[in-house]
Amino acid sequence: MQPLTSDKADPPVDTSSETSKLRTSQQRVSRRRFLKSMIGSIVAAPFLMGAYSRWVEPKWIRSRELTIATQRLPQAFQGMRIAHLSDLHFGDHTSEQEVDSLISRVMKARPDMICFTGDLVEDHKVSGKAIIPYLKKLRAPFGQYAVLGNHDYRRGTDLATEVLTEAGIDVLTNKARILSHIGSSMAIAGIDDALDGTPEMGNALASVPDEMWTLLLAHEPDWADYTVSSHVDMQLSGHSHGGQIRAPFYGPIFLPEMGKRYPDGVYTLPREHDHPLMVHTSRGLGTTLLPLRLFCPPEWTMITLQSEM
Repeated sequence: MQPLTSDKADPPVDTSSETSKLRTSQQRVSRRRFLKSMIGSIVAAPFLMGAYSRWVEPKWIRSRELTIATQRLPQAFQGMRIAHLSDLHFGDHTSEQEVDSLISRVMKARPDMICFTGDLVEDHKVSGKAIIPYLKKLRAPFGQYAVLGNHDYRRGTDLATEVLTEAGIDVLTNKARILSHIGSSMAIAGIDDALDGTPEMGNALASVPDEMWTLLLAHEPDWADYTVSSHVDMQLSGHSHGGQIRAPFYGPIFLPEMGKRYPDGVYTLPREHDHPLMVHTSRGLGTTLLPLRLFCPPEWTMITLQSEM
C-alpha cells in the first residue's frame, strides 16, 4: 500500500520576530552592563584617584633637565650644572631610605654645584639628624649651599641649621660666597626666610660687586619682586610645591603666601635698562599639610647655565 503523500510544502517558519526579540534582549543586557560599568567607574574613580594621589604620585620623583640662558655669565662658568633641590619635608611621609635613594640619583648626575632652597624638615617632632649621613654624600666641585624655609622655622631653625652644617652644606643666611674659576668670579648668596625669618638683601649682597654675576637662593619665589630691584642675575626658590594638587586646564588649586606669582618653572622678570632676572621655582620633593600630589609630581632639577649674548 502506497503511503499517503501531499504535493503541498510545509509552510515556512517565520523567525524574524524571534530574532528581533533576541537582539532586543541582547541590546538590553548590553545597555545594562554598560550602565553598570559606567556607574561602577564613577563610584570607583574618587577612590582610585585618592589612592593614586596618596601612594603613587608623591613617590614618583622626577628629574627635570633645564637649560637657562642668562646675560653676564662669565665664559669660565658656561655650561655649569646646578642641582636644585627644595622642600624635602623630612618627617612622617618621607623616609630615610627615600632620602638616600634621592641623593644617590643626584650624585649620579655629577652636578657642579648643589643648591637646596629650604624646608628640610616637616613641622612634626622628627629628628632631622637621622638624615645627616645621607646629606653628607651631597658633594660638588663648586660647593653645596642651602637656605632655610618657613617650616624649618616652625620646627626650629637651630635643628635645620645644625643638620645642614654638620652635613657639610653651607647655610647662606643673609650672606654670600664668591667663587673663582679660570680667572673669573661669580657669587652665590642666600637670604633668610621671608615669612618667618628676617631677610636682609643689603647684608646678603654686601660683599658682592654690582658687576659680578650673582645667584640668589630664596625660599619663597615671590621674593623675586624684591630681587628684581638688585643686581642679582638668577634666583632659585621652592616653597610653592607647584600647588601640590593641580586641576587639568586650571592649574594649582591652592598656593601658599609668597608662592602665588611664580609657583612653578622658569620666569623672566624684565628690568628697565638692565639685564633681566631669571627665576626658577622647584615643585619640591615632599608634601605638607596633606600628603597628596595630583598632576604635580615631585622633582629635583638639573639646571645648565648658558651665556645669553
